[in-house]
Amino acid sequence: MAKFISIKSVGAGKAGGDLLLSGDLCVGVSVSSSSELHYHLAGGAASDLAVITYTGGTEALGVKLRDAINYCLTANPGGILAKVKIPYGVTVTSVTIG
Repeated sequence: MAKFISIKSVGAGKAGGDLLLSGDLCVGVSVSSSSELHYHLAGGAASDLAVITYTGGTEALGVKLRDAINYCLTANPGGILAKVKIPYGVTVTSVTIG
């Protein structure tokens, strides 16, 4: 059974709501800037990347969000959906895949 994590986005239209990302295919999460995280997926191509855009304005909040995502990835045995607990002060505004 596939393992997924769910990230709540306040974005409008297709960018909003609960967005699922594969936990099985994740090879790492990195803070790209004070407003973006990169969720790297197996495959190595440029399109194997989900860009998570957030507000909060500091890389320190990005580190907290990255840590929350990493917690979900490691605390999710057996294919159970894990929801990312968005840290206080961070608002995810979109998740763009590939």
